[in-house]
Amino acid sequence: MSEILHGIAARPGVAIAVAARLHDDFGTPTLAPDRLRRLGERLRSYGVENPQPEQIIVVADRIPPAFWLAPLPGVQVVGLAASSPSPLSPPPDLPVVLGLDEAGLGLIEEDDILIVDGDRGRVYVAPDAATVARYQSPFLSTRRFFLEGSHLPARTASDNRLVTVLCSARTLAEAEDAMASGADGLVVPTDNDFLGAEALAQTAGEQAQMLGDLARIIGGQPLYLDIPPERLALTALARGAARLPLHLVLREWAEQPDLQERIEEIESALEGDDALFGRLHLQAGVCAAGTEDDLPEALDGFAGVFVTESILDASWERLLLASGQARRAGKPITVALNGDWWPQVLGDAVGMGFGRLIVPAAAVADVKDAVREL
Repeated sequence: MSEILHGIAARPGVAIAVAARLHDDFGTPTLAPDRLRRLGERLRSYGVENPQPEQIIVVADRIPPAFWLAPLPGVQVVGLAASSPSPLSPPPDLPVVLGLDEAGLGLIEEDDILIVDGDRGRVYVAPDAATVARYQSPFLSTRRFFLEGSHLPARTASDNRLVTVLCSARTLAEAEDAMASGADGLVVPTDNDFLGAEALAQTAGEQAQMLGDLARIIGGQPLYLDIPPERLALTALARGAARLPLHLVLREWAEQPDLQERIEEIESALEGDDALFGRLHLQAGVCAAGTEDDLPEALDGFAGVFVTESILDASWERLLLASGQARRAGKPITVALNGDWWPQVLGDAVGMGFGRLIVPAAAVADVKDAVREL
């Protein structure tokens, strides 16, 4: 739900970017640990001269000058929002809104999309598509600092529904291209050439290293593995899940209870060794073409539904059944749109409730723009 916070217009201009909350670490202002970890991963991958720094709007009760005056590698601060009404000295050359209500400021979560309007003293929290478009208008006569539209989440204009745009990658180069295009996450299919491939004989350590490489490429965005579980080391997956949201597509969804039990055993062992690990999310892989097999009776234990065929190869009846089941269970559902055919099926896919769409990297920006007009 979009919220508008009112404060003091302290510095003119408009900024649109993700929120980064400022924390007090024993008297030293710092960003959230997860964000610092992601920044570290990116810097180790690309070096401190990363040509595409992460753009953030800093949110805090009070913003010490020592924080925003000191350059932070891998980050570009494009706006500031604070509850303290005290003017910043020296004033930053950025859009700034001060004197925000502390309760309102508490509504802002890490990585929320914000608009800081330093001309009118407003901060929009999770703005809808129409508001974002208005502030991105070339006719707006004020300074603007914001992410390109392809790197902003896409929401429909009609009901402000979030649509996540993913890309499939069969090589590491394709993964890099996908994230550079503005993808909200990555899907690794079975026929990839770097993780769990049939021709590869990888150890658990090698798979963990590869997941680390992917985490650096996609910078904390979700990763979906459409790979048979028997080709993957669950220990590597648990360790990889500590570095990014990690989803495993389970096509044989009847195996979910046994797999979940093995995952919990591995987590217990890693916890006993004080090893860093995270929760692996399971997606129910549903075949929607050339079959009349029953769908899963329930989606307990699954984080979502993943249609294993592209939308043009699937039966529309099966798609409707799968979408309806996911909606009743309150789970997101994912489907791939075919190459150049995506304009013909995008409206139908979003209308049926598919909130995660897999598209080619070259189409990400256009798909997001089209979603914002629905």
